Amino acid sequence: MNTDLPTCINTKLDLYFEQLNGEKTSGVFKMVLHETESVTIKFVLDRVKQNQSEAARILGINRGTLKKKIELYKL
Repeated sequence: MNTDLPTCINTKLDLYFEQLNGEKTSGVFKMVLHETESVTIKFVLDRVKQNQSEAARILGINRGTLKKKIELYKL
């Protein structure tokens, strides 16, 4: 079973569109970005025991941006 990130995303998107059963949708890019960004940030924060400076460094964003995203996603 291939579990690289692009394959996982493609599998989930296939399922999402199948479940739509022909209904129209919009905002898929924003939905995917929102879901993956929040999960990634939470994962990294958990790995570094909520150390925001270290999490920001690992994520490659500044600490202020990380704080905004933590508020946005209610992490």
